[in-house]
Amino acid sequence: MLHEDDDGKSDFVSELLGADMLEGAAEGIAKQWLEKGEQSLSPKQLQIFEKYVLEANDPGACKRGCDIPWSEKFEALDNGGWCSYCAHMIDKVMRE
Repeated sequence: MLHEDDDGKSDFVSELLGADMLEGAAEGIAKQWLEKGEQSLSPKQLQIFEKYVLEANDPGACKRGCDIPWSEKFEALDNGGWCSYCAHMIDKVMRE
């Protein structure tokens, strides 16, 4: 179950799971978060989710300093840390 209005956070977590980038407790907690929601997590589980699922896999800000929305973070892990706009502009410049 993907969460409504979460700026793509649930898609990001799904993509991490689909790419086998999570293991152990982090994997199980991520699956529970997706299926049952954040309210189903205990305080300890929520702490693990935030630290080992979100923070550990968050590429941070774009290399140009832009905020990267959750909907673009998985792609940023693969493209060297660029938001989609900056990645597009770099690609465009390289083609010219």
